[in-house]
Amino acid sequence: MVKFWTQHADRVTGPTVRPLTVEDSDALLTMIHDRPIANLFPLEHYERIGLPRPSFLTKMHSASPFLGVFEPTGQDQIPTLRGCVWFGVNIVPLHLETKHFSRVANYILRSRKNTASLFGPAEYVMPLWEWLRGGFPTPFDERPNQPLMVLGPNSRRASVEESAVELPEVRWALESDLEALLPASVAMFTEEVGYSPLGRDPEGYTQRVRDTVRAGRSVLARDETGRVVFKADLGLAADGMCQLQGVWLAPDLRGQGFSEPFLIRACELIRPRFPTISLYVNDYNAPARALYKAVGFEEVGSFATILL
Repeated sequence: MVKFWTQHADRVTGPTVRPLTVEDSDALLTMIHDRPIANLFPLEHYERIGLPRPSFLTKMHSASPFLGVFEPTGQDQIPTLRGCVWFGVNIVPLHLETKHFSRVANYILRSRKNTASLFGPAEYVMPLWEWLRGGFPTPFDERPNQPLMVLGPNSRRASVEESAVELPEVRWALESDLEALLPASVAMFTEEVGYSPLGRDPEGYTQRVRDTVRAGRSVLARDETGRVVFKADLGLAADGMCQLQGVWLAPDLRGQGFSEPFLIRACELIRPRFPTISLYVNDYNAPARALYKAVGFEEVGSFATILL
């Protein structure tokens, strides 16, 4: 007879790895809120899908993308959540200790799931990647240090009135903007990642841009000809926080003092909905880091990304 596993009955002698279920919700949320800005990705996804009810199936297979690391604690050696990784198409560690990396890597490699990337706090991503590297193809790119920056409700920030540059209106994108927005989105992606998203999945990428606009998560400015000259997306949003992604300025406007006032206006537009705005940037992109600092963003940590 198969013995059904329950976290309250079994005793273990070391870290164990399993998908989380609804009974783990409080422990997961405590872990997320310990570093809410860094953990905005798992927070948004938890709010969207939650955790499944416990069953034999979800104990044995990763029905939930939240993968927990449990260690025995207390006199009764009850397994307690000590680490966690989002394990979907992307792998995103929330918190891991040194002794967890090998256990999590073994679980991931045994699953044989397709993976697009690893990203999250660099202190977890890079050691985990070293354990995973031998089981994955050569990555398209490794970015080991991407400063995580935040513009909080009380952060000092620049004012657009300080700039004499005349700008077109910065506003939330509408579905009627899609035809003009798509080329700008493709240009941003190509510059950032190194290849055009239309070459791999044109329909899927176009739909993602459309979904971002429909969700009220895309900000843009169009010039007098109707061309999109500035854009930024809210890639993540939850609990009064958002993460900016896809910030882009038309190449012919760069170096003329437009970047800072455009970004300031975008942040002013976003802050009533999301008072805390974060982003992460490649460490080698000195102009972008200087721009974000000038607007008022402060470094609060470091992310890393492995593109597969």
